Amino acid sequence: MTTLLQVQQLLVASIPTDQLLCLAQAVAWLDPFWDEFSDEDEYSEGDGYLSLALRVVRDSFPDIYVQVIEQLRAGSPWPDIERLVCSEIEKIGIPLESLEWMGYGIPLPAYGVTLEDPEFYQSHTDLVPVLGAFGIDPNTNPYHIEVAECMYTAGRCIAQDLENHPDAQYRWLSWLMQWLFACSGNSSVDFDYETMCEFQPLSWDKEDLEFAVAIIQEADEIIGYALSGLKFMQTHPSVFTALRDNVQRIYKAIQKIPKEKERDHPRIRCVWPSVGQGIDRAALACA
Repeated sequence: MTTLLQVQQLLVASIPTDQLLCLAQAVAWLDPFWDEFSDEDEYSEGDGYLSLALRVVRDSFPDIYVQVIEQLRAGSPWPDIERLVCSEIEKIGIPLESLEWMGYGIPLPAYGVTLEDPEFYQSHTDLVPVLGAFGIDPNTNPYHIEVAECMYTAGRCIAQDLENHPDAQYRWLSWLMQWLFACSGNSSVDFDYETMCEFQPLSWDKEDLEFAVAIIQEADEIIGYALSGLKFMQTHPSVFTALRDNVQRIYKAIQKIPKEKERDHPRIRCVWPSVGQGIDRAALACA
């Protein structure tokens, strides 16, 4: 026992005079998980979700990791630590409700619309009149809603026709069509949750993280514009009438397309009324 005490005293006395030992002591004190996370291999299946989450935070969010260690040393319980991490990551732009999901990659919101899903119309009653202009009526058969391909074609033609309209309000209406008919080019806007789960999630490395934040920011902007487009049409009956008339023009044009070219989009003239700062417009709608 005397020998062990002497060795301990020798080590304690040696630490201040050896830079490497000082560094090792600082690392062990500042980062209590340095040894646990020293393995560079992929996460083990046996790791708990908290361990996986701490690895991600340590590797990708060092500033947040410092806060976590401070909270742990202060005796904060794990639920508080979890709220801290989720809150800080959400400030970056990543929606995170629970640390349990961090091990599966970066979570992306799924705003995509499934027009065949009856529950969509129950939670979005304000969109029923808009989709009614395309002939989609959820009240005909609430348990089985059929959406013909020509309806998607019409929605995408109108979205493209309005995409560069000089009136911003009509451009908002284009975003509404792009959201409803899944043609915005943004995966979070175009895909529903089930479809999103079929793709490999983004990792927590720097490049994927920046890409994910860009996707989410763009998606939030698109949904904001789409809702503005909905309000625009709700407050301008003439625009709704024009939408319905243009849809019918597209349907008639689709019927004239030869069967061997049925994949081609129709070329028709869409006409929109002048509203506020807008101007009358007749333009070709084609994919």
